[in-house]
Amino acid sequence: MAASPAGYLPDRPRPAWFGAALATLFLLTIVIGFAGSFRTPRAATNVFEKRTTEPLPPMPDSRMALREYPARFERFFDDRFGLRATLVNLDHWVKAIVFGVSPVSKVLIGKSGWLYFRGEDAKAFDRWYRGNETVADATLIALRDELLRRQDFLARRGIAFLVVVIPEKYSVYPEFLPDWATTRIAQRTPLDRLGAELARYPQLQFIDLRQPLRAAKGGERLYYQTDSHWNYLGATIGYQVLMSRVALALPGLAVASVTRPPYVPGVDYYSGDLAQMLGLERQFRETDIAPLAKILGTPESRCAKQDPAASTPVVEAYVYRCPNPPRFTALVYRDSMAIPLIPMLAENFSRTTFVTSAQLDTAQVERLAPDIVIEELVERALPEPVAVPMPR
Repeated sequence: MAASPAGYLPDRPRPAWFGAALATLFLLTIVIGFAGSFRTPRAATNVFEKRTTEPLPPMPDSRMALREYPARFERFFDDRFGLRATLVNLDHWVKAIVFGVSPVSKVLIGKSGWLYFRGEDAKAFDRWYRGNETVADATLIALRDELLRRQDFLARRGIAFLVVVIPEKYSVYPEFLPDWATTRIAQRTPLDRLGAELARYPQLQFIDLRQPLRAAKGGERLYYQTDSHWNYLGATIGYQVLMSRVALALPGLAVASVTRPPYVPGVDYYSGDLAQMLGLERQFRETDIAPLAKILGTPESRCAKQDPAASTPVVEAYVYRCPNPPRFTALVYRDSMAIPLIPMLAENFSRTTFVTSAQLDTAQVERLAPDIVIEELVERALPEPVAVPMPR
């Protein structure tokens, strides 16, 4: 028997059945994967992917369709490969739990179980906090001009206007970011620069909630650990600041008080949208210290009730009516951060219209003739009014 070359390990003896078992395992894996492609899947492949599965492409009936068919069929097969969901979940678990590395580009894993949203394009964190993605001065100037146009339009009609910015979680709780993420390229964030610019125009009521939230965070948590949004307590702080300005704009308005929902230790837990993006809701779970679901689930306890007949199908809009408060009405343009604000704000007006849009609809304003327009924007969405300007 020839000696093994230096540096090589000798072959280890294996039983006779080893090769057959290895080949059988390989073939079984292929068969399971192939057979799984013919199962009827759920509407979404996985919760964290948040998309529908690729449908089976029809047989090609043209030369163009024939060229596209292999790629479309490959996407169809990839979505239905046997054990795909299990393997993807295992991959996410190993990366996130074992190595502390996010398997999803939009989610940043911080310290002590805190998760951060990096933005729809996975660059908002770099753009609005670290500064290694630049927000041009021209963008902020265009935003200033658009907000001033809205202010002038509403002022000519005797309508008060407030702009309120809800900060990202990392702007309020940077201490739970990973160490590398706290290194900032630019000392002034785009919101800092915008606030300094708008301070030159006192006629525009601009509310930056970063400082009130930072001052209040020494008590209980104001943002979810596992979600991209603030929690009900954080929204309560924002509501108090916002309504103090609304009361100045509408003399005679009595600000409605808010009620904190009861928290039951050992019962109230929450896994937010960031945990769902990771597909690890069980691993990333937090105590829900002020359960918003208990507020939304008890509309009978409040004056304002939603008017389903007044909703609009094209643009998401909700109308709340309250017969008891003062005569004032409000129009609120908002995003998902305002969801916990809705039951609070609606208590202050006889009619409150909440519109999920960053575009001020002049026709809607003329039709509703509100006493005040409130525009709520999350920090990373500040350029959106420029993308959808008020009609000229």
